Amino acid sequence: MRLSIPLMLILITSVIGIKVYHDYGVPWDEVAQLDIAQSNFNYIFKNDPDLLLDTDRYYGTFFELPLWWFSHLFPRPERVYIRHLMIYGIFVIGVLVFYLIGKQLFKNTFWGLLGVGLLVASPRIFADAFYNSKDIPFMVAFIFSIWASLNLIDALHKPNNWRFISILLIIHAVSCAILISTRVAGIIILLLSSLIFIPSNFGSKSFWKRNFILFVIDFALIVSLTIVFWPILWHDPLNEFINAFREMGQYPFNPLVLYQGQYFSAPLLPWHYLPVWIGITTPILILIGAMVGILDLVFSGIRLINFWIKEKILSAAFSIPDALKWVLVAGWLICPIIAIYLFNSVLYDGWRQMFFIYPALILVAIRGLSVVYSWMIRHTGNAIWARLVFLSVLVVGLVEPIGFMIRYHPYQNVYFNFLAGNPATLRQRFELDYWGLSYKQAIDDILAHETEDPIVISVATPAGKHYRDTALSIEQRERLYLTTDLGEAKYFISNFRWHPDDYPYQDEFYSVDVRGTKIIVIYKLR
Repeated sequence: MRLSIPLMLILITSVIGIKVYHDYGVPWDEVAQLDIAQSNFNYIFKNDPDLLLDTDRYYGTFFELPLWWFSHLFPRPERVYIRHLMIYGIFVIGVLVFYLIGKQLFKNTFWGLLGVGLLVASPRIFADAFYNSKDIPFMVAFIFSIWASLNLIDALHKPNNWRFISILLIIHAVSCAILISTRVAGIIILLLSSLIFIPSNFGSKSFWKRNFILFVIDFALIVSLTIVFWPILWHDPLNEFINAFREMGQYPFNPLVLYQGQYFSAPLLPWHYLPVWIGITTPILILIGAMVGILDLVFSGIRLINFWIKEKILSAAFSIPDALKWVLVAGWLICPIIAIYLFNSVLYDGWRQMFFIYPALILVAIRGLSVVYSWMIRHTGNAIWARLVFLSVLVVGLVEPIGFMIRYHPYQNVYFNFLAGNPATLRQRFELDYWGLSYKQAIDDILAHETEDPIVISVATPAGKHYRDTALSIEQRERLYLTTDLGEAKYFISNFRWHPDDYPYQDEFYSVDVRGTKIIVIYKLR
């Protein structure tokens, strides 16, 4: 039974991915990510110093290099889709580990499964899991690091088993190093992990000595492995890491961002950009659960502080493993958000750069839902009735995002909940298909219906060119001639980025409509 549930999770999520991975287009950043991997490969194996001058040199390649290498074992255009399938495979592994975290925190299989359901049924996360090689692997690396941290907490609060502790320490160090070398923002894990080693008995010198030694070993391993996993650090670890950290605060890319109907330079976005985007793109069930969960965490913290004051036992939180675990989860959610405002970091493209906190938000939401369920059991006196009502609420809460995912597949990346307002005006207020994934369906439709050869097209953003160049067969690619001259083009394709209004052209050849708003359109110009 213990193995059957995880295996079933892997099977179900894998089957879903295998069925649909061919349906997603090529994101705007994919070519750049491939170039990053190529530069690192040349630096590692050919001693090519060009990496040291690459504008994207601080992007970690722990995941990108294997994705690049393995996908290039396949011919074009299949290598694009193999790459997407591999990214989804990373996500599937993360889903499995996330289940283990949920089961460990709540000591219940049901809540662990609910966490998986909420993660997979989050439309934007699900879509990005096929092509976003930046944010999804980083999210999975964070899940692994937290899972390793939780297990280390348990080990340090039990009688010494040095062999077991040593193994967990190595796993923890490796996972944290992978996290940091994937994106420098992962350094937050060092702050969170330091809590693990605070002794449960402040008055015991032996505990202090043991945990301090373990902390030093863990920190040394993380630093060493981070350097090993991150090629740009090899020639000058300290200075290059400092440069990477500085770049995290002010990333040198300042696009115009459409937000609430106005365009802002990314560094000048209002403070509420992040909370608003989280609020309008997260399924309502998760938002409600998270609000209750946050309140419960606050009240639990107040009770703990009162206990400290009354009993004068400052080590109360650290003597209770479960309390320390929730401190870790709360830090996972809150510390990155604080860092965003503290360092005035640049956000754009919604909140995808912060997707790594989403699993923590789900865990807090499950805590809130479990509190509601417990309250219903206590106040109804009828456990069966309470369970039925609670399960009905869960089903209703999941029907909306899952229904959207099915109906509008493969455009889950433009999901908004009802808090976003009128769906028909979303394109004028927020970025929709900012990565240009829907160019796939648009260009495929032209190829399927146009008999002229070659077909002269013009695209509004580079995403259309990336799809033609990387994801089409040679025969299909040769049929398409790209031009920037609209007077020469027969078709014009746009995903409305930086042009949220309709175009003046009259002959609409094709469009994709999601809840009353078009996310891509083809106009026949002649």
